[in-house]
Amino acid sequence: MRRLLSAEFYKLWRSAGFRVCLIVFFVQDIIYLLSVGFVGDILGMELNGFDQFNYLLTSFSGSTVSGMLFGFIAASVITSDYKSRDIQCAIAQGHSRAHILIAKIIVYVVAVWILAMEDIIVYVVGSSIAGGFGRPFDGTVALYMLRSIVCEGFVLTMMFMTCVFIAFSLTSKAASVSINILLFFVLDLGLAVMPLIFQSEKLEKFLSYLPFVAVKEMGDWSIDWGHAGISLTIAAVYGAAMIAATWTVFRKRDLR
Repeated sequence: MRRLLSAEFYKLWRSAGFRVCLIVFFVQDIIYLLSVGFVGDILGMELNGFDQFNYLLTSFSGSTVSGMLFGFIAASVITSDYKSRDIQCAIAQGHSRAHILIAKIIVYVVAVWILAMEDIIVYVVGSSIAGGFGRPFDGTVALYMLRSIVCEGFVLTMMFMTCVFIAFSLTSKAASVSINILLFFVLDLGLAVMPLIFQSEKLEKFLSYLPFVAVKEMGDWSIDWGHAGISLTIAAVYGAAMIAATWTVFRKRDLR
């Protein structure tokens, strides 16, 4: 298992797609900081690190763009190995399918967290240099930031197990990326439009517990832990269900 993980992390580091994502994220963050700073000067608004941290958690999470990106990472880390026959080679070397699945999921989660932390660090540091942090950095603020990252990161990790399921289910990288884009676009649009169409308080309350909606709650300064606890539990069950479905598909796949 250790050798398998080492090989997977080496492939991730050598992956041109992952390196491009790191560069694109960094350039995108710098452009965003410059543009927001320019607009802020026009409107008389001050750009600071705390506001940017909160904005990132409430707008980036659960968005169509993040779903597309992490779907691309899953396809690069997992689906492309079908074509290169790396999975078949690993099995021929004596590794079990269960170990291959676990190694792929671990590497995928690490890749997602690296990209997410890059965003957070660039936004907070860059905007703090431009306009200060925005409030005294004390234990309360540090605890809030840690809690937000851990809770939202957990929900996002469970939510994007969907990308892992799609990546293992398809043997075409292009198809995997395309379906992820379509899926998260439809979900994002559907969850935004459904409450407006049906205008039901019960439906709106039900949707608020789903990972795709509840993830935005985790970045609030003050959250209802009763509601958040249910949302975290649902996210955990959803992630476990996606992993179980992925294992079912991968275990039965003919790799000849």
